[in-house]
Amino acid sequence: MRKKLIAFIQLIKPLNSSKSTLYYGFCSFMGSLLAASWTIPLAKSFVIALAITLSAFAVYALNDIYDVEIDSINASERPIPSRVISIAEAKAFTTVLFVSSLLVALSAGIYAIVFTMLFSILGIMYSIPRIRFKDGYFANACWGLGIAMAVLGGASVTAINTNALVAAFALAFLTAGCGLTKDLKDIEGDKALNIHTIPILLGEKRAIKLMTIMSIIGFPILFLNMVLSRINIAYLITIGLTIGFFGYSLAVLYRNPGSKIIYKKAYKIQAASGFLIIMAFIFCALI
Repeated sequence: MRKKLIAFIQLIKPLNSSKSTLYYGFCSFMGSLLAASWTIPLAKSFVIALAITLSAFAVYALNDIYDVEIDSINASERPIPSRVISIAEAKAFTTVLFVSSLLVALSAGIYAIVFTMLFSILGIMYSIPRIRFKDGYFANACWGLGIAMAVLGGASVTAINTNALVAAFALAFLTAGCGLTKDLKDIEGDKALNIHTIPILLGEKRAIKLMTIMSIIGFPILFLNMVLSRINIAYLITIGLTIGFFGYSLAVLYRNPGSKIIYKKAYKIQAASGFLIIMAFIFCALI
């Protein structure tokens, strides 16, 4: 029983070392802070953050269900390919999570339901066969739009203002770029199962160059919040650290392209950059 419980926790990845599903809930709460600052309606903000988090749990579990053959190559220790959890159990668990996310969102109002549904739909379309945005050029945009839905969902508990829109756009753009690193680390399994991610379509080196271009375009957008509000030293320092971390991840990728270990290392560094961006926006909202 204990082993299965741990496996279900692993399935939803709340403590994942590279990209925790809790990140989406943090993005939602950050959106609430950007929209309302110190006047934030805490109860509603926590509700929509919980709804988005439950949906993220469901989306990641769903992805594992349909990626079981890929994970058998890339991550055979995962709960489903290791057969600790059956496909039927995973599907039932995922359904409960999706329904729970909508029921929780229901108590936060119509906009919370809409953004939670949009977040869920993007996640479903990313994974399920026939549609499967993961297989093609739209995969990374799907990731980015999911982050934007989380931010705007949080902001919707009061009003979606300019700061929330800037944060949603910047994070969407940068997440789409970082998604390329995830595809790079999973390239072996994707090739084996004929999944056409961008690194496979363009080649690994070109994918790294595309990520570099997207970061050069995306990071300056982060400074718009200071232009629109006021100079914020804490925000500036945190964004500086974020750019430093991300720049280091690119250096790691350029130094040794083609290495799965390097791709995993770069992805973890970029995940840390993502959490730093969330902290930066919180500083922007509260200081």
